Amino acid sequence: MRIAQTRIRNFRNLESALCEWHPGLNVLTGPNGAGKTNVLEALHVLTGWGAFSGSKCADTVRWKSEGGASLAAQVEGEHSAVVEAAIVARASLRLDGRACRWGDLRSCVQSLAFLPADMALIEGSPAVRRRFLDVLCALVFPLYAWKLSEYRRIARHRRYLLGRGHAPRFTDETMAGLAVWIWECRLEVATLLQKYLEKWSALLPRKIALELKRGGAGNADDLNEDFHRSLDLLAERERLSGVPLVGPHRDDLILSCEERLAGETFSRGQRRRAALALIMASASAVENRYRAAPVLLLDEVTSELDAEGRGILMNSLRESGWQVFAATAESSLPDFDGALWKLENGKIERVEPK
Repeated sequence: MRIAQTRIRNFRNLESALCEWHPGLNVLTGPNGAGKTNVLEALHVLTGWGAFSGSKCADTVRWKSEGGASLAAQVEGEHSAVVEAAIVARASLRLDGRACRWGDLRSCVQSLAFLPADMALIEGSPAVRRRFLDVLCALVFPLYAWKLSEYRRIARHRRYLLGRGHAPRFTDETMAGLAVWIWECRLEVATLLQKYLEKWSALLPRKIALELKRGGAGNADDLNEDFHRSLDLLAERERLSGVPLVGPHRDDLILSCEERLAGETFSRGQRRRAALALIMASASAVENRYRAAPVLLLDEVTSELDAEGRGILMNSLRESGWQVFAATAESSLPDFDGALWKLENGKIERVEPK
């Protein structure tokens, strides 16, 4: 799939624009604050993920604009569709003229967005890697986002009961069923990532191994037995801390290189390359699941990469055959096949080749 055209009005600082996008690599350049990330966020909304983390859709409406913001996209590829989003206090979505939900847009065109915070996959906190797994699982397994939401609701209730000094036993079975389902999804995705890392090994400084470490668990091979056994083992600690200690909300994806944590082994540039290899592997997993090319949204993609790393990255993006929107403040880039776009004070202009 690819986004052939977008129409943007009153979104963030962006000037109203109709853009015809390149089917391959689209590089967005410009100084900080020019609007590069805002273009990626508009595409993030149109592909069913909403505003970037930490913002609400209502926050994306241009200051003092009348009538809210509106976005539209023509999607082409394995099938064609028109996607629309009208944003006032909330987003109203339409797919081919019919009202729809966020999940419908995610199924229409599969996109993966990675911001600077997401690039900290190697050295960042477990929460960064859980979010990475959740985004990929939501694309590979249609029910995942709903199941994860239900699990979080039960986990919050369990925390409330523990904090009040009440026995949370009646939450065990519901929580266990959801936890096992989420663990199964994450284990399958971790296996897919390990498989597709081989495809993008040129980006890796050295081979890395992936392992899903189940939160508070790992005491039995059977996942249901493991959850209940771990609850029994940690029951007293849960009571004293007032915090649920077992379940997917405490998972981590362990990334190791030669039996050491990759974050302790790699330099900053190497960690960035390893994170990009994981991103490419996740896109390959989505492509395998849907038999359709994904769309990548990458912000500050060349940050912390040397000339060799930038060259390898550009080659990898070209060889993927996917549509890519890559924002960078770098003024000098390796030669690439695609389109260069310049942003300045919210104005989007395509730079014609000399």
